[in-house]
Amino acid sequence: MIKLFYIIFLRDFKETFIDGSKSWFTISFFILCLLTFPLAIGSNDKVLEGFSVAAIWISALFANLLSLENMYKDDYENGIIEQYFISRIPLYVIVFVKCFNHWLFSGLPIILLSPFCLYVLSDNSENFIRLFTALSLGTFLFTFIGSPIAALTLGSKARSPLLAFLTLPFYLPIIIFGILSSSLLNGGGNAEFYLLSSLLSLSIILMPFITVKILEFVLE
Repeated sequence: MIKLFYIIFLRDFKETFIDGSKSWFTISFFILCLLTFPLAIGSNDKVLEGFSVAAIWISALFANLLSLENMYKDDYENGIIEQYFISRIPLYVIVFVKCFNHWLFSGLPIILLSPFCLYVLSDNSENFIRLFTALSLGTFLFTFIGSPIAALTLGSKARSPLLAFLTLPFYLPIIIFGILSSSLLNGGGNAEFYLLSSLLSLSIILMPFITVKILEFVLE
């Protein structure tokens, strides 16, 4: 099973990495989205410092949301997922490969860039570790929660707006608790980290199972 995971992941990784539009689109959109906040707020440093953590989280949300559309779409349209299904390759392996590959190109770059972005926006280094940790949990949650919705919209003509409409309500709690855990407004408490960790634990178990059931329904 581990060898099968590695083979399929290596194929997906090479395909995403070679296709520059896929590998760089998310991080490019994240930076462009983040730049709109200082342009909109202006030169008020105090206001910008207060919005910096929220700006990073909102930009991360929309960047992940845009990349979510391609999680299963290409392999579904090319018939690759159907071939996996016919070959009796466990769909659980496919789902975990897709989730990990999606996070690798849409979550990890944002996590690595977030401390630098926070320093540029607020010139404040106190929240670096909290933001880094919260985004590590939050971006994984974005991926796992978005996975069944991405599978559910396969074949839909209004795929993009439908995906955004269905996904955003589930992302809002992550944004709220992510911002609270990343900032010092809560007095440095860790309750939000525990909540995000518990949500991630549940998502790792439940969301791939739901995704597999949806894919089986779509393929049959």
